[in-house]
Amino acid sequence: MRGTAARGRAGEGLALARAAVTPRPAPLASSPDQVAGADLHVGRRIREARIQRGVSLAELGAHLGVSTPQARKYEAGRNAIPATRLPALAAALGVDVAFFFEGLETEQRVGPYRPLLPTRPRMLLDLVRASDALPDSGLAALLAAARAFAGQGPG
Repeated sequence: MRGTAARGRAGEGLALARAAVTPRPAPLASSPDQVAGADLHVGRRIREARIQRGVSLAELGAHLGVSTPQARKYEAGRNAIPATRLPALAAALGVDVAFFFEGLETEQRVGPYRPLLPTRPRMLLDLVRASDALPDSGLAALLAAARAFAGQGPG
């Protein structure tokens, strides 16, 4: 019995020694902040594409097979979206998978995120949809009025 117990302890020691010298793969990101930053960036890009295409959170969640709160968590970067869902997400939003990662490296080096959407995206989306029905002359007048309100000269 004693020999069996000694061999068992020796086997454990050998396993621990192997584990200590076994090389471990390097982490993909150098810090948890970078991982969280990537999730935030991807979430923001999801939101931008969703709003630009007029897709609701409920519609997005249904397309991905997740609840509306889960879709909201993806957008907020609180939950990382699984890589296996990215192709379906890209198809639902009419973008390439690479769209979600555009600007990620620059953002991590340069600093905080600057949204590409205007501060009132829903209003802008409604304006764009309404402008589709305008004749060219009406669209030109709308553009001139918008420039005047913004304090810009004719462009």
